[in-house]
Amino acid sequence: MSCIQQAKKCIEENNLLGPESRVIAAVSGGPDSMALLVILNDLACNMRFSLAAAHFNHKIRPGAEREKALVERYALALNVPLLLGAGDVPAEARKKKKGTEETARLLRYDFLEKAAKKWNADVVALGHTKDDQIETILHHIIRGTGWRGITGMAVKRGIFIRPLLTCTRNELKGFLRRRRVRYALDESNRDNRLLRNRIRNRLLPYLRKNFNPSIDESIIRLQENLKEGWKALEQQVKYITTGKDKNGSVIFPLSKIDSLSDFQLYLLIDLILRERFGVVQDVEKSHFDAAKRLIRTGRSGGRLDFPHGVTLLKNQLEVRLIDKGKIESQPCSHDEVIIPGPGSYPLLQWNLTVDIRIAKPKSTSARSSAREALLASVNFPVRVRTRKPGDRMIPFGMKGRKKLSDLFIDRKVPIQSRDMIPVFEDASGIFWVPGVATDERTRIGLSAQRAIHIRLSKPRIENK
Repeated sequence: MSCIQQAKKCIEENNLLGPESRVIAAVSGGPDSMALLVILNDLACNMRFSLAAAHFNHKIRPGAEREKALVERYALALNVPLLLGAGDVPAEARKKKKGTEETARLLRYDFLEKAAKKWNADVVALGHTKDDQIETILHHIIRGTGWRGITGMAVKRGIFIRPLLTCTRNELKGFLRRRRVRYALDESNRDNRLLRNRIRNRLLPYLRKNFNPSIDESIIRLQENLKEGWKALEQQVKYITTGKDKNGSVIFPLSKIDSLSDFQLYLLIDLILRERFGVVQDVEKSHFDAAKRLIRTGRSGGRLDFPHGVTLLKNQLEVRLIDKGKIESQPCSHDEVIIPGPGSYPLLQWNLTVDIRIAKPKSTSARSSAREALLASVNFPVRVRTRKPGDRMIPFGMKGRKKLSDLFIDRKVPIQSRDMIPVFEDASGIFWVPGVATDERTRIGLSAQRAIHIRLSKPRIENK
């Protein structure tokens, strides 16, 4: 079967794209990606999809500009639109204190995702081959992996597809020779200081020669068998999630998790990270172990940060996985109401009305609930706002200041409800958070002549 036929079969069997799809081919200039561009261009008319190419200049090798020029010339010859990007990988690696390869991968994928949005693409095609799959599996085994790692690279992940996973590198090079298509060779592939290159250049040739001439097919057979088993296991836990809320968080009730084994819990978290958040790298066993401890025995309000900005949050009834940036941006709302003195005022953001009156002291302590408070005098104007990072107060009966975030945890306030609670403060700081805490300075002393009575209520709806 030719490379074109193999790619077409892979696309159709895995439903990678359909008629009228918009496809970007990621082209580095190497043989695999140049073959990808030619093959997709051949298939575009028959399968009725639109094709563009994207090239990212990593600025690592001296030949990078030549590779860019090669891709530009061939895209022009095929009349395929080309999107170009560049990034100083060495400088970024030093800045982020990451390895060059890892930084290059992150910048390249970021560029491809942005290119897809710019061109309104449905998918981005990558030129990974059967050889890449074999090397990836061995790489995972050597570094230490679980079942999931041996299933290798997925033919589709998010917007990324790999239509050449059944083609070998030699088959693609032969295809390019017959089509007289030039390609660039990456000299860094000969650098055996890199583990991936040692697997390609030393380990696999040794295994073929001394153990099994068909070791490549044996590894692929193992990968395919485990992939099918993994899919069956995933089906057992998919029912747990209840979908995404308006903030993009994935929710699953604690009541359903109790019946899961630790391995099924690992499957569930792995599934959500990959399918809902696109996190496929850098999550290790230590992350899953920490998540298991938090879910099984952690306190309400606890959180765990995964790599790539995903955070797990636990409250009394459920567990959420959410983009960390969305959590941290929520408390920074600056919506507020300024209350100049006693009276009634609408708090539109909270759908409440606040009524503030001067009252007689009735006790020697501050009294408050979720809707009402009798406090020692406060200083007007009073500000009513949403919580902010770093908010602190001295809860009634305590001597030291405490973070408002810790008070929410102590009171078991669900994280999704915390921005719905108004925070009352005056010039001296926060003095009341309804249903959560009252500041010590609002204690009504024995000699107090007056107090402040604050009452929250839902606005009345008048019938007309």
